[in-house]
Amino acid sequence: MDSIIAKIWQGNLAPSRHCGEHNQEIKQLEELMQLNLETLEEYLSGPARKMFEKYYVCVEECILSSCEQVFYDGFCLGTKITAEALTGAEKIV
Repeated sequence: MDSIIAKIWQGNLAPSRHCGEHNQEIKQLEELMQLNLETLEEYLSGPARKMFEKYYVCVEECILSSCEQVFYDGFCLGTKITAEALTGAEKIV
């Protein structure tokens, strides 16, 4: 049986896939964003549409990078808390 860390490393466990899965507020925001995107795309044409597509790609990359950093930071914090709890240390460097 693989450990949690091994499952994450092998790509068999991806908590971000389930982000907001049971959060009604996030679901509603996603639906609203999709509706607004579709509406906006109907009104844009030519150079404005190309500029918006470039902007959209940048926003997606920024969100992905931010989510990855938040996951990393949370994982590190959880590890430090666990190490401190297990060792009884007051400070982990």
